[in-house]
Amino acid sequence: MYSIDPEIEAFYTQTSEASRLQSGLGPLEFERNKDLISRYLPHPGSSIADIGGGPGHYACWLAGLGHHVTLIDPVARHIQQAEKRSGTKHPFRCILGEARQLPLAADSVDIAILHGPLYHLQEEEERLAALREAKRILKPGGIVLGFAITYAASVLAALQNGMLHDPDIFRMCRQELSDGCHYPPERFPGMLAMAYFHKPSSLQEECRAAGFKPIGLFAVEGIVWLDNDFFASWVTPQKRELLLELVKLTESHPELLCISPHIMIAAKNS
Repeated sequence: MYSIDPEIEAFYTQTSEASRLQSGLGPLEFERNKDLISRYLPHPGSSIADIGGGPGHYACWLAGLGHHVTLIDPVARHIQQAEKRSGTKHPFRCILGEARQLPLAADSVDIAILHGPLYHLQEEEERLAALREAKRILKPGGIVLGFAITYAASVLAALQNGMLHDPDIFRMCRQELSDGCHYPPERFPGMLAMAYFHKPSSLQEECRAAGFKPIGLFAVEGIVWLDNDFFASWVTPQKRELLLELVKLTESHPELLCISPHIMIAAKNS
């Protein structure tokens, strides 16, 4: 039976994933993820597996749209939080489980959404195992939506916040650029736990290796998070709309994908 690394479980037990999307770049990420996911949603009443769905932000939203949602997450705290979020009006199912061994039947879901698995599984074979499990539970022609962190994300963030010249941060960034492996320095306990950061091309290659046909690759935050006054712009309705328009205009430019902290791939179960 698969289990997650203790460091990853400790990170999510000690930090507040439930409130992460409400601060920093979280509101932009949430808005964009909902937009991107919406483009692939079938009719209401469809079956959706929210794999690595955390405390249930997206499961709650999808259930509210009338879909039958099963949230699967390996962190007990997330399952407890998701169960509280699942109300009687738009309930969804919550299961403690792991992406490489999903507690769902074959050919049973229309959409499989992979949040954390593609970046918290550092070994390629483990990521492929998660993708193959998503393929197993998908109906023929079903869609997997996979979210990844880009390999330049830490470098760009460190340049923006002035942390690049810290020797531990620079070593971390250098390794991510070299092999995609992310190891947070011990003296920065709030930083994302060990992970794998993708190049867009490698994300596509992994989906193909798992038997999927990629049909779309998109920037999530895109380039707009580089706005020097981003937070002031985001709370100003007119400027916020301009930012969202700009990210849509550039969301599929191959040359700009790595400027976005997160990317999403859509692939069909062929």
